[in-house]
Amino acid sequence: MKDVNVNLSGVDMNYQMASQIAYAIAHEINGKEPVVVAWHDKAQSRMSPVIEGGDINTRWHDYGESHGGQLEVDINGEYDFIFTDSGQYESGFPSPYVSVHDAQGQEFLCQINALKNPQKPTEDACVKLNDIGMEL
Repeated sequence: MKDVNVNLSGVDMNYQMASQIAYAIAHEINGKEPVVVAWHDKAQSRMSPVIEGGDINTRWHDYGESHGGQLEVDINGEYDFIFTDSGQYESGFPSPYVSVHDAQGQEFLCQINALKNPQKPTEDACVKLNDIGMEL
């Protein structure tokens, strides 16, 4: 895995800024479409993926390395990102999920093969997007 260390001074760095810088570097180095496999925010003691019982300082890295990570970008020793190239994955396969809106305009993410009517989201096939607790 390639390692890139970036140190910026005079900037009040936050996660969003660090991730944008890391993405731009990964895009420039790989020349394709980078995808974050794992990341670590040391100041906030956060990592992705969240692995219950995992060491916050190492488990994210182990995951990224073992799941196709090709490039690690460290920003100011505070934020770490592991990238892979999305081009290595097969394309052309349809997604098993579809976005559906109900009559009130609420958006749902639905499993296509479990959805009986593509115009009506159901509890057994769909999840309301506002109910998903995702953190980027």
